[in-house]
Amino acid sequence: MISSVGLEHYLDRVGVTGSNPVLPTQLSYMKLIVNNSDTIGIFTGLLCSIHCLATPILFVTQSSFASANLEPIWWDSINYLFIFLSFISVYYSVRNTSKNFMKLILWTCWIFFTIIILNDMIIIFEISELFSYLSAFSLAYAHVHNLKYCQCKDVECCNN
Repeated sequence: MISSVGLEHYLDRVGVTGSNPVLPTQLSYMKLIVNNSDTIGIFTGLLCSIHCLATPILFVTQSSFASANLEPIWWDSINYLFIFLSFISVYYSVRNTSKNFMKLILWTCWIFFTIIILNDMIIIFEISELFSYLSAFSLAYAHVHNLKYCQCKDVECCNN
């Protein structure tokens, strides 16, 4: 059995301190997300575009086998995953960008992306599917630009 002093020593050694310590594996996952938020954002935007492109193909192939609409429930649920992952990636990218205008661009692209995806699911306005692709690619491009041109070189620049 590990004593409380031994546990505190171990947590100090791995860099976890405080009254409510985070497990070291959770800490490493958070560092992975924070350090690669733009890459995650690019990947999420591209996966969303593939998902949007695959949806019509899924419907066409399904309609040849059945007369009823048998869209899998999980297929629409993926949209919520894209919104969540894109929010996390924008949140951490905004915290780590060196340019203030990129904060506005990233949040604007995310809001546009979220509105288009939610509208696609509940159909408030009839809009072209092209806007889904445009919103996903715009968000992915904003992350590419941020990754290439707007990264902080030291800790001080991100505090502005």
